[in-house]
Amino acid sequence: MVKETIRVVLADDHPFMRAGIRATLSGEDDIVVVGEAADGDQAQRLCLQLKPDVLLLDMQMSGPPATATVAFLRERSPQVKVLVLTAYDDDVYVQGMLAIGVAGYVLKDDVPEALVRALRAVMRGDTWFSGRVLRNLALKRESSAFQGEGTRLSGRELEIVQLLAAGMADKEIGDALYVSERTVRYHLRAIYDKLGVKSRVAAAVRATQLGLVQRTGEGRPPALSEAPVSGGDS
Repeated sequence: MVKETIRVVLADDHPFMRAGIRATLSGEDDIVVVGEAADGDQAQRLCLQLKPDVLLLDMQMSGPPATATVAFLRERSPQVKVLVLTAYDDDVYVQGMLAIGVAGYVLKDDVPEALVRALRAVMRGDTWFSGRVLRNLALKRESSAFQGEGTRLSGRELEIVQLLAAGMADKEIGDALYVSERTVRYHLRAIYDKLGVKSRVAAAVRATQLGLVQRTGEGRPPALSEAPVSGGDS
């Protein structure tokens, strides 16, 4: 099946950073950078002119602040998804971006593969946050009310929530665990019910709060067994 091409406008005020990101994305046959902006005004103009799928937006640039650019696009070009790229992982910044409806939040020191996964995730309509960002959000919340919830998840559900928190899509999780995508979705519904959440991001945050997510490195999924799990498509 031919992948849908993801058209990206890249907005960052550092030419070296833009060049590095462009080089990273150039190796992906389903992602193309259609324009580059060095400030917020230019980013807004390019999005109106080029109508990209995703705006990859540096949070700190000259011109209008990132919040203003997001608000502008929501009104003038709502089909453009905004993926924030920043060095700031403080929950104050993250929650501010969440409040205005960004599609994701990627840290500049994440591994390159994380950016590629993030772009594909937001293109699918999912929300993406770097692993460290999710952990920081979790640390700011009281987890005592959630004690014991993690024990309600089955072994397979624990495996799935690990891969979910690593940013894998349903199909990727299924491939990793040798089960169908439909089976993954079935387990995800059970996970949402047991954790009392309604979205992938909320499930990842709650699982992190409960200590269910292994910290195996920023942006990297946990190690997977190379042998299929016995018992078939469970």
